[in-house]
Amino acid sequence: MNNAGEVRPSRPGMNGWFDERLSRRTFVRICPMTMGMPTVEGRGERTRRTILGAFVGLIFRDGFDHITVQSIVAEAGIARSTFYEHFGSKEDVLRASMAQFFVVLARCVSSDDQPVDLTKVLDHFWENRRLTDAIFAATPRRILALSLSEMVEAQLRERSGDLVVPPRLTALHIAEAQLALVENWLRGRAFAHASNIAEALHRSSLASAAALVRAN
Repeated sequence: MNNAGEVRPSRPGMNGWFDERLSRRTFVRICPMTMGMPTVEGRGERTRRTILGAFVGLIFRDGFDHITVQSIVAEAGIARSTFYEHFGSKEDVLRASMAQFFVVLARCVSSDDQPVDLTKVLDHFWENRRLTDAIFAATPRRILALSLSEMVEAQLRERSGDLVVPPRLTALHIAEAQLALVENWLRGRAFAHASNIAEALHRSSLASAAALVRAN
């Protein structure tokens, strides 16, 4: 177990040479729990941030499939019981690490106006694209696609009109399309500014939702 404040040096990892100092700095920049964080926070929130920080370092270094609850609590320097006060599983930690970003993506299907924070979210993704392999690997991508689809479905249910297929299928279709666009952009398969990707996400998501509403 690490001493408080101790940061271990660089070492080999699944995505090349792992620099824990850089990982911790990256986490502060991209984790939803740190965006707009007030200066004064409670002990529970600090613990949650510690868990999320440990998780982000582990997923980059070892890959999601090799992470266990025990490795998270060891990295975070907390008791196992403390972990379960905040999360039920490592899957819950993964979902929480992306939740605030996905809420913005999900709003693309329910508003005629582009979500205000959409370009900002994509800028964060681009600045931290070194984490693409860790986040978009098979298992975490499936978990995140389901998480995003649940948020999209909630937005769809606020819209009027009878869908051609159940809201769950519509949401899965839109969520997968959103993630495919973002992932391919982050992997550099074609260049575009974050503002262009934001516009594409909004227009395509809104159009997909409208196209699947049954005509009267």
